[in-house]
Amino acid sequence: MAAAGVVGAGTLTGCGLNRDGALGDGTGEITVWTWPDNDRMFLQTIPSFERRYPRIKVRVQGFSGTFNSKLLGALVSGTGPDVAMVEITNVSNFKSKPGFVDLSRKPFGAAAMAGKYADFSWKYVADDRSGRIFALPKNTGPGGMFYRRDLFEAAGLPTSPADVHAAMRDWPTFVSTGRKLAVKGERWLLDDPGQLVAVLRNQAGVSYFDASGTPQLDSDVVANALEFAVGLQKDGLLAPDMSSQERGAAINEGAIATFFSGNWFGGLLKAQYAPKSAGKWGVALAPATDGVSAFNYGGDFIGVLQASTNQLAAWEFVRWVTQDPVSLAAMYGRDLYPAWKPAWKSDWINKPDPYYANENVNTVFSEVSATMRPPVTNPNDALASTALSNAVNDVVHGVRAVRAALRKAQDDLEDKIS
Repeated sequence: MAAAGVVGAGTLTGCGLNRDGALGDGTGEITVWTWPDNDRMFLQTIPSFERRYPRIKVRVQGFSGTFNSKLLGALVSGTGPDVAMVEITNVSNFKSKPGFVDLSRKPFGAAAMAGKYADFSWKYVADDRSGRIFALPKNTGPGGMFYRRDLFEAAGLPTSPADVHAAMRDWPTFVSTGRKLAVKGERWLLDDPGQLVAVLRNQAGVSYFDASGTPQLDSDVVANALEFAVGLQKDGLLAPDMSSQERGAAINEGAIATFFSGNWFGGLLKAQYAPKSAGKWGVALAPATDGVSAFNYGGDFIGVLQASTNQLAAWEFVRWVTQDPVSLAAMYGRDLYPAWKPAWKSDWINKPDPYYANENVNTVFSEVSATMRPPVTNPNDALASTALSNAVNDVVHGVRAVRAALRKAQDDLEDKIS
């Protein structure tokens, strides 16, 4: 792509900018807001960007804990950085607010790039009615079943990803086969009821809200998923509550046989939970719900703020981060899966990974990414996520029965958004 500095600024200054923003001439310094560990990744890749665009300098600021409120305050006040990231849990909220540049408009033209990003991820950034595009997808969270090969082998079960999926092709066979992996009070089949509910809901295509904006927290799909989790708990297949330290120790010691998560979970395994367990792990497609194994669990987005006085330079950075092989390979090195579809066939993403006994895990994640159902998004998704999480906690701790907990979650959410 050509450097933005050669674009005739005189032809672009009348593009309907507000909040005192400006296109600029595609040169100068830009500021990027993100959070750990994305700030460290950017610092790793920015030298490559600046070599390609020597007239643009990038300054990164990482914020933990207060990032969303800080960004929201910047949007309201018309201040802040040139570029900001948004995490998937909050993307619908920021998408619905002013403050980000509409990248569908000239000179950005992001609509022409829609087909190059994972279809389901584009749903998060583009407004179907207005055509507005508030950001670009950076990375997604295609999900799979992470499993301990050594535990499967010791239980007389298959260990290759294809054979594991065949043995656990759906949730009933996952349970019947998985019983061989559990040891009462010592080893469990899986560990997180909330994660399990999210997977089942995702596979069934049930978002927090339907297309009309009505919450679906007490739907039959969610209720059945939570009942399923309760059944696993009663059978001793679901790990008990653990502190983060206890959970980390359980993962490292092989006390939990399977995990359902986005591909980024691999980065936690390698760097934090089980760095010395290389070769003991595998990734397979998840058990299917009505033939659907795919689910997404995570993702990040990146956009240009309207208050930026250097929007062309900011746009070059946003595009480079989400499309350039140097940037995407660095992300994948930290187990962040690119939303940019052309990357899925690259050599650097399709290679054996020693941590997974030389499995090419992209065989799983690229299939999931290509078959994911686009979600229904709503500005109140974050509120719904919290309400459902509270309901799951109430159920697994015996505070309320499934239907009562979900009814309360639905009522609480409706009260907050009314």
